[in-house]
Amino acid sequence: MVASLSRLRDGTAIVAAMRSSAAFALVASSSLLAQSPVPIPDGAEPATIVARAADVRPSPRQLAWQRTGMNAFVHFGMNTFHDREWGDGTEDPGKFAPTDFDAAQWVAAFQAAGMQGLVLTCKHHDGFCLWPSATTAHDVAASPFRGGKGDVVAEVAAACKAAGMKFGVYLSPWDRNAKSFGTPAYHAVFLQQLRELCTNYGPLFEVWFDGAHCPADDPALFDWQAVFRLMRELQPEAVLAITGPDVRWVGNEAGKTRGEEWRVLPLAHPAPGPFETDRASWRALWALRERNQEPDLGGRAQLATARALAWWPAETDVSIRPGWFWHAHEDAAVKPLSTLLEYWYGAVGGNAVLLLNVPADRRGRIADADVAVLGDLGRVLGATFGRDLGAGGTRKAYAKVGEIYLPETTTVDVFDLGEDVASSGQRVERFRIEVLQNGGWRECARGSTIGLRRLLRTEPITGDGFRWWVEQGRGPVQMAHFRLFRRPTLLSPPTIARDRTGTVTLRATAGSVHYTVDGTPVSSSAPRYTGPFALPEGGTVRAGAFAGTGDQGLALGTTNEASATFGLAPATFRVVDCSSEQGGGERAAAAIDGDAGTHWHSRWSPDSPGPPHHLTVDLGRALDVHGFVYQPRASGSNGTVADYEFLVSPDATTWTPVASGTFGNIAANPVAQVVRLERPAAAVRFVRFVAKREVAGRAWASCAELSVLGR
Repeated sequence: MVASLSRLRDGTAIVAAMRSSAAFALVASSSLLAQSPVPIPDGAEPATIVARAADVRPSPRQLAWQRTGMNAFVHFGMNTFHDREWGDGTEDPGKFAPTDFDAAQWVAAFQAAGMQGLVLTCKHHDGFCLWPSATTAHDVAASPFRGGKGDVVAEVAAACKAAGMKFGVYLSPWDRNAKSFGTPAYHAVFLQQLRELCTNYGPLFEVWFDGAHCPADDPALFDWQAVFRLMRELQPEAVLAITGPDVRWVGNEAGKTRGEEWRVLPLAHPAPGPFETDRASWRALWALRERNQEPDLGGRAQLATARALAWWPAETDVSIRPGWFWHAHEDAAVKPLSTLLEYWYGAVGGNAVLLLNVPADRRGRIADADVAVLGDLGRVLGATFGRDLGAGGTRKAYAKVGEIYLPETTTVDVFDLGEDVASSGQRVERFRIEVLQNGGWRECARGSTIGLRRLLRTEPITGDGFRWWVEQGRGPVQMAHFRLFRRPTLLSPPTIARDRTGTVTLRATAGSVHYTVDGTPVSSSAPRYTGPFALPEGGTVRAGAFAGTGDQGLALGTTNEASATFGLAPATFRVVDCSSEQGGGERAAAAIDGDAGTHWHSRWSPDSPGPPHHLTVDLGRALDVHGFVYQPRASGSNGTVADYEFLVSPDATTWTPVASGTFGNIAANPVAQVVRLERPAAAVRFVRFVAKREVAGRAWASCAELSVLGR
């Protein structure tokens, strides 16, 4: 099909070519392996709805996907070579020039971490295709990669196949390069791109449709159900994720999961048929996306008003770095092992799937720092879950209780439970764990939902036996497993804090703390921390905890390290002007108090003036400014800035704009935004930060910390 279209680039021509091909005909819904919701009768009592929810099951493809547990997400493309997060589609394909591309190195790093699959960003929002596509000239064929004959998607798919790793694709529905975007012609372009990916690269396990600026479901412009039907025809075993009926977004990009993650969710509108063919059903599911950031999606209170039910499990996508694409300045900000373990236990152990983003660098390889921490993640998970401490015990099963009697007294600190969701769905609402000590049972842990897998971490508990006890459920429960594990001893990364005067304090629960202040890697030969130290000019502090002689623990390839980047100490800074301030705990001065836990908020009320809002800061002395850091508020997104401008002045009268733009993806990933100037601004005494647009279009602005980079 790709060859026959001869690299067509016009949406109208693609429509004609596709309609003339027998391959374009979509098969009937009866053979699509369609995903159908479960209808609720009119006037059904809450107890009836709960009983129906207990009988909802996953499809075979959903169950196979859920059992992967953790997969890799790889962001790689034009943004990698332009040092951006969201490209605008005008980038020169000639800049896409990886120097040492090695997909097998990616796969080896991911498998070392325990990942089962890989999802590649085949086309991000800038529209650049990592495969030679018949739909555009903005693709890898227009780049110097492999002399213009390369195909990144093919090489990654082949590496996955050779290593036995599942392969998936990300295809952004938003395309900032396609002139036809927003017209019916673009829908044909998108379908053709999807067809190319689904027919030329072998079996796929997941297809990811990003929700950013996603085309609305308007069949006249973009028919999402046609997309789903094409997928069911070409890749029936692949789940449709994020914008699709198989897998939903967890609701954030911070690695956070709900305490109760239900996979059976209520739809507020009738849904009488398959999502692929029945528009009312798909619209009911589409409407549920609007609630996807709420803390409770499937509890009894939510079920009470359901008109239909669907098995729609969550995927937790989060990046190993502050951004999604590789940036050289983030090499020192790779998240430590402790953070990755929190993501893993929260998602895999919280009835979700973890999609951990690990971007490839400009070589076309996974960076050394990322490889190292992924290896440690795999070592820790292997050391923890390599042997079930309850495997040799005697088991007894009752209607609501499962017991393990151990042959010898055993110490555990991880309980692993799972329901048989394939045969009985998700039913447990509340349970407890008990330990057998001195001939009697006592409670030692408790939880809410279980689903496919629930992991409870505790302090070490020693006993002669353990048992689970369901306290509340949606009908009879069938448990698939109850396992016992013990975590290896690990040192925790230090915490790093700096006050307004520039004094840095490091704290660790155990071990000897060593640090650097220039962003270089830390080792046991680096200076040892003995007390607070001054860092008034700023810098990147990296601190690690190291075991002393004779300390026992798992040998790791990386240090237990933390990192923090600081600008100039704000001791001499003062706010001399602002558009408005709420006052009290949200006064303007909170933006330069050295405490990221406080924030400035412009005045908010029904008649609050809209943007732009601004802060003007006197630095207290003239200096060279190399950039700034905007830290969003810690509590929620209210006032978080999306579009910004940054100006400098020697006298607070003559102002020079030196930076402007958009904090890409800050709503979903509210981390510190580092903006470095193309060239330093000399002899600056005053700076002004202008908030031009808030992430949700609201009338106000907020800022936890505004830091100025002096180097």
